Amino acid sequence: MTSQVGEGEGEGARDWQAADRALRRIAALRATLNAEEAVWLRTARAVGLHRHFGYGSLLEYLERTLGYPPNVARERLRVADALAELPATAAALAAGTVPYSAVRELTRVATSGTERAWLDAMAGKTVREIEGAVAGRRPGDLPESTPDPAHRIHRLRLELSAATFALFLAARRALEETCGQPLTDDDLMAALCRGPLGDGSHVGSATDQPAYQIAVTTCPDCGRAWQDAAGRTVEIAPAAVEQASCDAEVLGRVDGAEPAVATRTIPPRVRRAVVRRDRGRCVVPGCRASRWLDVHHLRPRASGGSHLPENLAVVCTAHHAAIHDGRLVVTGRAPGALVFTHADGRPYGAPPAAPPSASDDVAAEARLALTTLGYLPQQARVAIDRARSHVGGATTLPVLVRAALRACCTTPVVRPNSSA
Repeated sequence: MTSQVGEGEGEGARDWQAADRALRRIAALRATLNAEEAVWLRTARAVGLHRHFGYGSLLEYLERTLGYPPNVARERLRVADALAELPATAAALAAGTVPYSAVRELTRVATSGTERAWLDAMAGKTVREIEGAVAGRRPGDLPESTPDPAHRIHRLRLELSAATFALFLAARRALEETCGQPLTDDDLMAALCRGPLGDGSHVGSATDQPAYQIAVTTCPDCGRAWQDAAGRTVEIAPAAVEQASCDAEVLGRVDGAEPAVATRTIPPRVRRAVVRRDRGRCVVPGCRASRWLDVHHLRPRASGGSHLPENLAVVCTAHHAAIHDGRLVVTGRAPGALVFTHADGRPYGAPPAAPPSASDDVAAEARLALTTLGYLPQQARVAIDRARSHVGGATTLPVLVRAALRACCTTPVVRPNSSA
């Protein structure tokens, strides 16, 4: 039953307590319906519901039936899949104690082993507060774990005319053809933005110009770093600082009494020679990228690496980020003795091994243990992945942590204030 409140009705009809009760009842009912919808969304996909109506996809069915545009429908399906593995979160949504918008954010990080901790920690918080708590954390992380800036997603909304949108699609296709592989939204925007900023890294340009210019704004105590851009200050991950430091013009400290003397991490004549030697394209096997290139130090300067050409190789921005994230390992000497492997030791491009048997929850606890000991999140992640490939079986947390610590001892520790 619904009622309308008119201007001429008495104070009782405009009772704020009645309005509050009604709105809370509606919120609880909406949450319950969202929980029920999630169950039926999974069922609809399993039975191919859209085919019975002649629709081309389930997304078309959801748009016509529920009014969800494709991006909203995909997100609803993602949340529905996550709730199937999160019984406590699904029960809270069905009971109307947690709104769907909060559940949507929690499903980005919660697992069956951590969902109760997240529900307890986020109780009573607004959706904006939950978004901030989730940002920078990976599935399996706990609310008290240290966030990783590399996994903090900044959402950008653009409103384009039809003509500009067509140009955007054409530019994406051209960049993907140049790189020889599909680009993520992050890769695409980085490539589009580096053009006007002048990367100077492709053949035919001033190849002695590095792609980055760095002003040191690093905390001397904790090693965290920030980048200023267009009037905003954004915290960046240590791996991003390391990547930029490979091939940059370093301005030094900008908050001192006198400006520091700008220096190049790689002498211009050496950089020119290395780019020409590597034919102006990324040296990673299978990559055809010839623009947006960096010159990478195979052995970091902090670990004794030099500016000799044999210690330098040209890589595209995407592969350079993978190297500093620990997802791609490049060893050997340039140009003809380079070895490319994945983080787990597989030759680059080889299919992955069978999934490790250690549970995701044990791995998450092991990562947290290593970061608590002072290892960077990227180092902890790589060490845990390597350890899981060796311990096999249904391992325990102590066994996995010991194996990961041994992996850390054999992995060079690169700090964010290193020059390469």
